[in-house]
Amino acid sequence: MNKAHKPPPPPEDVVASALNEQGYLFHHKVVEVLKSPGDDGKFTHNWYVEATELPVSLPNEKETRIDVVLRHGPEGKGRWRTVLECKRSARDYKRWVFFGEAKHPRGPSSGSYYVERADLRGMWNHQGEPDLMHRVERFPASQDCSIFDYYVESRLDRPGSGKRASATDAIEDSFQQVTLGQAGLALRLRSAHELSFRLLPVVVTTAELMSAHFTIERVSLDRGMVETSDLRLEPRSWLAVNYRINDVICQYSGVTTNRTSDLAVDLAARQVRTVFVVQAAQIQQFLSWLEVTLPHANP
Repeated sequence: MNKAHKPPPPPEDVVASALNEQGYLFHHKVVEVLKSPGDDGKFTHNWYVEATELPVSLPNEKETRIDVVLRHGPEGKGRWRTVLECKRSARDYKRWVFFGEAKHPRGPSSGSYYVERADLRGMWNHQGEPDLMHRVERFPASQDCSIFDYYVESRLDRPGSGKRASATDAIEDSFQQVTLGQAGLALRLRSAHELSFRLLPVVVTTAELMSAHFTIERVSLDRGMVETSDLRLEPRSWLAVNYRINDVICQYSGVTTNRTSDLAVDLAARQVRTVFVVQAAQIQQFLSWLEVTLPHANP
């Protein structure tokens, strides 16, 4: 018996599936939200969209496109920029969990934000390339945005047989992309002879954000595990990670700080960037918070 011929689905169904499969819609939506004022017709901050889908590259020919560049200041003419990476959560791992807040006596500390900045060193006669002092500067962390060292993507439910409860691919990919974009933007600004700038990497995501809190004494040394009863979770609208950037990216970033054999000091002075992670629905509130937390700290 022949089966009845099934008509093809409407083209709108197929195209909607294609659009939803990729991340372009999320990127497009974030840009529109960033350009939209509040209900009163006014913005609550001075961050402006300067560019979208901006191509940048490193001298080793590694390339990427920055999803969004925001610039701070009246009409977006300030020294501060944010480099935004728009990242949807993976289908099965919609909760991003961050942990580890140790205040190390040396090297990177969860008590500080590490911000990339460049300024003209001395005078420039507009001949040749300007001499910039390009470095990583520390700012005191705010209690409204805790800093973490580690992260994991978690399922929203218990995994079935043979399925994993965790992943890290989406977070790690977003951090790699945003810091590559930041390094490429720094080189682009230097080549355009911009004499003073500060850069902040930001990941905007659809994921649910949480922080996990436990005492390290409750982690077993023989298994490296923690019991459910020793774990406390806290929802977050945004948070920060002191991320160790790729060594190649660090090499080509343009930072002029001298290398040192003290590895902890070298890591903090050259290779750590604080990446802010923001839940998409809170992006405007985050920018308002950032307005009073960092740009005014050191113009």
